[in-house]
Amino acid sequence: MKKFIFGLILFCVSAQTFAQKGAITGTVRDGVTGEAIIGANVFIEGTTTGSATDFDGNFKFAIDPGTYTLVATFIGYANFRVTDLVVNPGEEVLLTIQLKSDDVQLDEVVVTAKADNTSEAALLIERRESIDIKQSIGAQELSRKGVSSVEAAVTQVTGVSKQQGVKNVFVRGLGDRYNSTSMNGLPLPSEDPAYKNITLDFFSTDIIGSIDVNKTFGSNLYGDVAGANINIVSKELFEGKELTLSISGGMNSQVAGVDFQNADGNTFFGANNPNPPITSLRNYGFQNSFQPNVLSRPLINSSMTLSGGKDFNIGSNKLNTFFVAGFSNDYVFKSGVEKQLNPNGEPRQSYDYDKYEYNTSHLGLANLSYNFGQNHSIAYNGLYIYDSRQFVGNYTGFNLNANDDITDPNAFKSFTRRQQTNNNSLFVNQLISQLNFNRVVVDLAGSYNIVNGDEPDRRSNQYRFDGESYYPNSTSSSTNHRFYSSLTENDLAFNGKVTYSLSDDRESNNKVSVSYNYRNTERDFENIQYEFDFRNAQNTVIDPNNPDAVFNQTSLDNGIFRFRTQRGTGTNALEPFFYNANRTIHAVGASFSYDLTDKLTADLGARYETVEQTVVWDTNIDEINFPGDNTKVINPDYFLPSLNLRYELTEDKILRFAASKSYTFPQFKEVAPFFYEDVTRAEFGNPNLLPSTTYNFDLKFENYFSRNELIAFTVFYKTIDNAINRVLVVSAANEMSFVNTGDAVGFGGEIEFRKDLFTFGKGNTFNALALGLNASYLYSNQQLIDVDTDELVFQPTNDESQLEGASPFLLNGDLTFTSEGTRTFTSAVVFSYFYDRIFSIGAPRGNQNIIERGVPTLDWVSSYAFTNKFKVNLNLKNLLNPEYRLTQDVATGNETISSYKRGMNFSVGLSYQF
Repeated sequence: MKKFIFGLILFCVSAQTFAQKGAITGTVRDGVTGEAIIGANVFIEGTTTGSATDFDGNFKFAIDPGTYTLVATFIGYANFRVTDLVVNPGEEVLLTIQLKSDDVQLDEVVVTAKADNTSEAALLIERRESIDIKQSIGAQELSRKGVSSVEAAVTQVTGVSKQQGVKNVFVRGLGDRYNSTSMNGLPLPSEDPAYKNITLDFFSTDIIGSIDVNKTFGSNLYGDVAGANINIVSKELFEGKELTLSISGGMNSQVAGVDFQNADGNTFFGANNPNPPITSLRNYGFQNSFQPNVLSRPLINSSMTLSGGKDFNIGSNKLNTFFVAGFSNDYVFKSGVEKQLNPNGEPRQSYDYDKYEYNTSHLGLANLSYNFGQNHSIAYNGLYIYDSRQFVGNYTGFNLNANDDITDPNAFKSFTRRQQTNNNSLFVNQLISQLNFNRVVVDLAGSYNIVNGDEPDRRSNQYRFDGESYYPNSTSSSTNHRFYSSLTENDLAFNGKVTYSLSDDRESNNKVSVSYNYRNTERDFENIQYEFDFRNAQNTVIDPNNPDAVFNQTSLDNGIFRFRTQRGTGTNALEPFFYNANRTIHAVGASFSYDLTDKLTADLGARYETVEQTVVWDTNIDEINFPGDNTKVINPDYFLPSLNLRYELTEDKILRFAASKSYTFPQFKEVAPFFYEDVTRAEFGNPNLLPSTTYNFDLKFENYFSRNELIAFTVFYKTIDNAINRVLVVSAANEMSFVNTGDAVGFGGEIEFRKDLFTFGKGNTFNALALGLNASYLYSNQQLIDVDTDELVFQPTNDESQLEGASPFLLNGDLTFTSEGTRTFTSAVVFSYFYDRIFSIGAPRGNQNIIERGVPTLDWVSSYAFTNKFKVNLNLKNLLNPEYRLTQDVATGNETISSYKRGMNFSVGLSYQF
């Protein structure tokens, strides 16, 4: 079977050419009445390329880049001709044609053009002409590679990778806290209290026009970023009108045949009541069972998306409308091992586990764009995303915290079950405008975002085994609990910039700009955990497959267990723990760009930011670790200079240099001493964290072979003062927290290559085979010291190490075959690989680093368009199905402490454009 699949891949190998066509689109109307003309012929003179107008007088057709003469004809009207009409790659030429009778002189045609930000060629042209160093990936490339989310998309960019078990991405070895996320240039908040950035796989490719990854920094970006700013450019209408329905269905190879478990109370759409039902510690009150449900087969991963829009003429102005609505779900099953070992190789925990994950996503996007006057525009972007992630995890094995005896074979049959649901929603509102006054351009933009993140009714059970029966773990009431948390965050931002061109030449880079940015973020987080105390009934027999026979009102009334919360059983027991946080940023910036010569352009920028962050808490961390008034205020000021140089060696060869200063602020969750417990790990915040400061340097060479081919080399260097890391601190419970560990440095090189290996065609058929490749090497080193600025004790095993999550070597590649004619076929093989990297730094002393072993990933993506309206997609993902492994050196050798496989995914999709 594997040989067959591999042969099939080789036979069907690969993906869309980088050579991009342009488009000519527009409207034909009666020159006197203004009425739409139906059935007018619009074509390129001397060819058969063209289109007839529809019921609204609209037409559109694709064409190779070049200079043409366009003709429009209709019975009773004079022929209309446009000469020297230039069509650029990835660009749409917009025409408004007014036909008049033979005896009336024709008015001049109105010709405008706009770039398609989804096109690979258009983005490459934009990148080539920019002063800044950045990489972009558009919807066209995402579709070709079968990418389904922003998270998967940015991992195709040079130097970017994803770490298993950790949300979001690493850029040049720097993880979530060092990066930032924005949408259409406006900042986005996080939906998860544990992270700075919003989860990138929230955003499906249905709403993406393109994604910009900026690994250098200037006065236009907020300074709290050291790895990269990831800017999501939302999709907008490109054609005059469209309506497209897409559906897909598929399965995961490991889910097939499994009795899939799902937490009671969850639904197909992911809804769950987030409100705790307990009003008294004598009232059981829970409606959802501790026993998970088994779902009937087959379990289909599915998605459905409806998108469309239309242009409306309002007088001489135009209103552009576009919307997307969609739903998707997927099932994942993992089976593996999970361990914690001491330096001698003896387990603190040793589990075999099965984990059933079910995820859903709902999204809605609305874009309204109004163009008026002399190239003025104003746009509203509204985005709503609701995301639900559910899992049931069954863990069988040894747990030292349950007083299991390592010499007793039965101790390795203890049972732990964790059932968890995270419901997250994001509502984005953006208002973006641009006003053009000859040499002056005014950009004004504002956003108001609302985030809700709930973890309703997390259920955790732990049972010890004596060889015959199971008993609830009575050593700690927290081992059997139900947990509720809610997060609400309001984020308000404003960007204002005025740019003055020093020359009337539109090609000139001579400009000066000043800007002001404001951002205020407020977060309210609270949680309560209901615990089952069995200390007075330690020998209560329990059936793991029928836990509700014990966990009920009768057992509570009979004293089998008693209720308590993390506050105990007193009068304030039902008061939730909480932390409230507020951050306000004011920033003023200025930049000056100038063509020093006809080949050398410089952009000098500066930004001054004032930041004030306040966190107030009442949490489950006692006063011993963090004495004080439970309030932490950090309010530094920053001066952040930047420099970008662009030197055009030849028309096709460009040399770039960038230097900047930025900072990294401790995040709300890292500062608030809130204790969060997982099955195998626990962590809490550190209010005494200090901000980090980063200095960045980049040197890049780009050689553009043609409009769609290039090779690029980059070398970079960055140094971080007061680097922040999540580490194991000295504690009885093997807990993790966040500390400053000293200074860090990283430098390396990146290479990017795009090339058409061959192209050929006959008649109206065009075929191409294209190769895309990028690779990066990173050397990183950081000091590991116990700083004296906090109350925590950090005892690292080693004095220095690589950056956590930083892979020394990354590789991404794709090979694409495209055949365009009366029908279009595209097939791509997409490959990625990362080398071994540190998952967790070795501590306390004696514990070595935990290493995430490198894995390869191989996907095959194909599509076939039967007509210009109907298309079929076939995706085979994770074909190699590698084993994800964490290993650690102990006295007995190199041990695997975590492992699992994700399975192969197969899906078929259909799309129809009405």
